[in-house]
Amino acid sequence: MLLFCFILPSLIGYGVYKKIISAYEPVAMNKSGVVDQSSLMHSGSVYNVLLMGVDQADVDSATRSDSMILMSVDKRSRQIKLTTFMRDMYVTIPGYGETKLNHACMYEGPQLTIDTIELNFGVRIDAYAKIGYDIFIELVNGVGGITVPQLDETECRALAEEGVHKEPGINVYFTGEEAIKYVRIRHWQSDFARTERQRKVITLIIDQAKKTPPHKLIALAESIASKIECTIPKNDLWKLALSILPCLFNEIKQQQIPADGTWSDATRDSLMVLLVDFEQNKTIIKNFIYGG
Repeated sequence: MLLFCFILPSLIGYGVYKKIISAYEPVAMNKSGVVDQSSLMHSGSVYNVLLMGVDQADVDSATRSDSMILMSVDKRSRQIKLTTFMRDMYVTIPGYGETKLNHACMYEGPQLTIDTIELNFGVRIDAYAKIGYDIFIELVNGVGGITVPQLDETECRALAEEGVHKEPGINVYFTGEEAIKYVRIRHWQSDFARTERQRKVITLIIDQAKKTPPHKLIALAESIASKIECTIPKNDLWKLALSILPCLFNEIKQQQIPADGTWSDATRDSLMVLLVDFEQNKTIIKNFIYGG
């Protein structure tokens, strides 16, 4: 969902962007030194931003991260690659021991989440952005809502429990308030289906943004610019937008971690968790993000 915040500048142009960006204030990102940065997978042609959605509207409060998607902008291949990190993975959190990945954000926020992903999966993260549900809703409504290509009976049953009543079928329209409940469906389905749904909605928002009149995009950008917690400096944000623009003509590639066949269910400390083959997943991440 957060990817759209970085696509906006590339769609509205530099003159308008310069005006809007005055409301944006980046936060500092100080590498903790927990992980030797030189040992991590990286490339000069790839910029990695960890996009974090938190499970409440107040992004300043200590809370578990509901979604963690690494957006990789590959200038060489002109592609955007989205890697979802499942929140129930049983990982080592620096200073706290082994527990679920999404606990890192609750303990010490985004920086500890970054340290944890870097430590366990060996990939360098250059920046992060974090939003609450309110901004996601505003984004979807700002582009006029989204149309989901296919809605099945299981999804409809789960949505009904949240007060959203839809009929199964094709090309089903969602407002922002309905879409946030759609991407968070977990009852009746696995967390793997939930994260796949999140990645699908990202592409729907981007496609809808391309059809949205410029004046509406500008108003949307002005509204959300001051609400995003992000570490990308103002000058670098425009450079990132220029890198993203040619990527919009190509398909967005997607990957979940842990990948199929590299994990198993388990119970640890009374928690249902995913036990992960870290070496296999490091190889998969390397090939996916840096393999072209």
